[in-house]
Amino acid sequence: MNAEISTPAWHLYDFDDPQQQSILLQLGESDYRAASFLDQRVEALAKQRRELPLHELQDTLGVATRPARCIFHLGHCGSTLLSRALAASPNVLPLREPLTLRRLAAEPAARHLLPLVLSAHTRVFHPAQVAMIKASSVCNQLIDPLLRHHPDSRAILLYVPLETHLAGMLGKLTSPVDLSAQAKSKLADWRAITGAAPLEVEDLDTTQLAVLAWLTSMYFLLAAAGSFPQQALLLDFEVMLVDAEASLVRCASFMGLGPKLEGETNAILAAWPEISTSYSKQPDLPYSAFNRRKTLQRGRSTRRDDIKRGMNWAKALVSATAKPAGSQSLEQFFS
Repeated sequence: MNAEISTPAWHLYDFDDPQQQSILLQLGESDYRAASFLDQRVEALAKQRRELPLHELQDTLGVATRPARCIFHLGHCGSTLLSRALAASPNVLPLREPLTLRRLAAEPAARHLLPLVLSAHTRVFHPAQVAMIKASSVCNQLIDPLLRHHPDSRAILLYVPLETHLAGMLGKLTSPVDLSAQAKSKLADWRAITGAAPLEVEDLDTTQLAVLAWLTSMYFLLAAAGSFPQQALLLDFEVMLVDAEASLVRCASFMGLGPKLEGETNAILAAWPEISTSYSKQPDLPYSAFNRRKTLQRGRSTRRDDIKRGMNWAKALVSATAKPAGSQSLEQFFS
């Protein structure tokens, strides 16, 4: 089995740092391409499941020597769509929302395992391939240590302006559930950023939770863009949709997808019409820019006052917060 671990055929699914154990799932390349989430939902695709002591995994994988290629984002802004588009190249192996990164984000004491996690998640099935990790939106505090780990690592930082984020989140029926699930982690991030604790989850409504999710994520994205200008690409999803071809070419080039870049880019562009007209998390369902516009219009028409209130609340919070080092002000990305 140890020889197989050198390839992604055995995916590092999860770990337990106190118990010094890891959980591995046997997955094929097609399983990676199909999976929208490498969390509990991927267990159904696994052929086998095994546990291995962390020290044995470390001895087999060694220190990560391959640079990471990542997509970080603020949530609900097209990151899965971008991941599927770039993975249209056969030389891209997608890893979408691995549970291990969420574990590292939630357990700061375990972050000494980041090099091991990166070593596991940068393995590929063939030499021309590069692994591309799309992190969960609760993992943005990992951007800085990840980019520092290897000077050739790259991260696309995907976002939408605050007004668009609020219109989209308030226009979706599922948003209250999504926002509530992340509320405690986002509030903890905000407290760490500001050094204060003036807010409690129980006191925040859906609009405020959406603002908090945007502010915390954007703070980390802008901080990374300012600290790592050669390694981080800040990308507005709204701009990407206006000129998808140019944006995809830019992303492919930035990620350095290998010696046959032109061929890979052609494959990505050829696949875009089909990818962009299906729901990225469930590709068998139709979805398009038209559906997205309807959601935004619904949010703007039915929750106009809430959006205005949220924008004003965000301004009040930001006015009392130092801007991310070396970057632009958060308010420049409000609309």
